[in-house]
Amino acid sequence: MPEFYRYLEMGLQNFEEYQVCAVTVGVVGDISRALEEKIVPYCDGIMTQLLKNLSSNQLHRSVKPPIFSCFGDIALAVGEYFEKYLMWAMSALQSAADLSTHIAGDDELVEYTNSLRNGILEAYSGIFQGFKNSPKTQLLIPYAPHILQFLDGIYMEKDMDDMVMKTAIGVLGDLADTLGNHAGSMIQQSVSSKDFLNECLSSEDLLVKESAQWAKLAISRAISV
Repeated sequence: MPEFYRYLEMGLQNFEEYQVCAVTVGVVGDISRALEEKIVPYCDGIMTQLLKNLSSNQLHRSVKPPIFSCFGDIALAVGEYFEKYLMWAMSALQSAADLSTHIAGDDELVEYTNSLRNGILEAYSGIFQGFKNSPKTQLLIPYAPHILQFLDGIYMEKDMDDMVMKTAIGVLGDLADTLGNHAGSMIQQSVSSKDFLNECLSSEDLLVKESAQWAKLAISRAISV
């Protein structure tokens, strides 16, 4: 891995050939899932470069959604060790989430926006699942209101595709599953969680429906605690 890591680093820094950078981000996600906690020694370098890439105006925008997804892969792999990067990752996610709502434009922009939302949601999902059953889950509580606000926003926009719908309702379930009663009351007070859940439960897309059924179970457990 030390030898291979050098090539990963070069790929992540390759802003000019952004397709190479995007592929490298995907490889980092794959390696994280395969190595799990063994990726920890390389996390400082990887996370520093990924955060740098997100803040760069030189990097093609198409690489940014996979970077967010990669956050989720890394968090899922290393669990509570991700605490070291949590504040920076959540700050980047919140900024991107705010940008991805209230966007009107042509089909290409809507498609990119859905890709961005899906990347953000996959990051949230990986982070919440990574911290599940950890004594440090309380670190995630302050971020829950903004995530619910983000879910409200994309639900009300009415322009999300089935992929985003599935990931979004999954995140609602992850929130309830990981935070339990801490999330239960917040979900009950949420503007659109109930309507969103019901819409997903009646979806013709089987994957959306299955994700919603699991979320409903997780939410009912969180509320009854």
